[in-house]
Amino acid sequence: MMLLRLGAAAIIVAPLRGLDAQAAVDRRPVTLPNTEVRTLHAVANGVHYELYVSLPPGYGAGNVRYPVMYLLDADYSFAIARNITEHLTERNHLPPVVLVAIAYGGPPAYRANRTRDYTPTRVADGGYGPEYQRLSGGAPAFLRFIRDELIPFIEREYRVSGDRALVGHSYGGLFVTWAMMQEPTLFRRVIAVSPSLWYDDHLLLRLEQELATRVRSLPMRVYAGVGIREVNAQRNMITDLRRFTEQVREHRYDGLDLQMHVLDEETHNSVFPIALTKGLRWVYRDLGAR
Repeated sequence: MMLLRLGAAAIIVAPLRGLDAQAAVDRRPVTLPNTEVRTLHAVANGVHYELYVSLPPGYGAGNVRYPVMYLLDADYSFAIARNITEHLTERNHLPPVVLVAIAYGGPPAYRANRTRDYTPTRVADGGYGPEYQRLSGGAPAFLRFIRDELIPFIEREYRVSGDRALVGHSYGGLFVTWAMMQEPTLFRRVIAVSPSLWYDDHLLLRLEQELATRVRSLPMRVYAGVGIREVNAQRNMITDLRRFTEQVREHRYDGLDLQMHVLDEETHNSVFPIALTKGLRWVYRDLGAR
């Protein structure tokens, strides 16, 4: 019998035996191998970012430079993307890549952070409501952070090549679709899952029409996916994505390989893992993905 004394009080604790004792000893957090967290304070918008980085198997040996994939919504996307990419890479279905997922320091502020960083214009209504929409329109500053601060930092700190991908879901999908038109040479590969193309009265369709008048080349591989159940009384995200991809294809940009899928049974909340898997296999096909 064990006796623990706390001040004047005494507590009698029964001894642990057998499997119970072993379980107490073995209890520890699950960690993801070959991952680390870095921090970066953005000059472009004054935001403190955390970077969740995953290095491919074998990174520590040799001097190979790897493609790099940047992910938005790191709180949920990082672990999913890291495990999917590792699973496919270890089975020779995907080339090894470095993952960099953009997260946030400080108290949780999911809706505020997404509204500020992922929306390209200031709009009073829509999204998460007026409380958050007052923060909207920060995508240009966020893209400057990625282009001028994040990418140089990663290319200085890690063995990565100039082969860059960008991945986003929902508001994140809105951002990556907007970014690929703003900076056509910054990313070679783009995965847009359920992009919020309804935003600002379908702003991105108008921007793409304008882009086609001045740009003939979009040298990138793009995958766009949406769940078949992403339809409600207010929005039809399937129709929006079909309309956008058809419009892009009509303009016949040089160098653009675009694939779009409507994924059976998937909802807005369930679609990301399967769309990411299909997207990875499409955008890296020229590097041997299958």
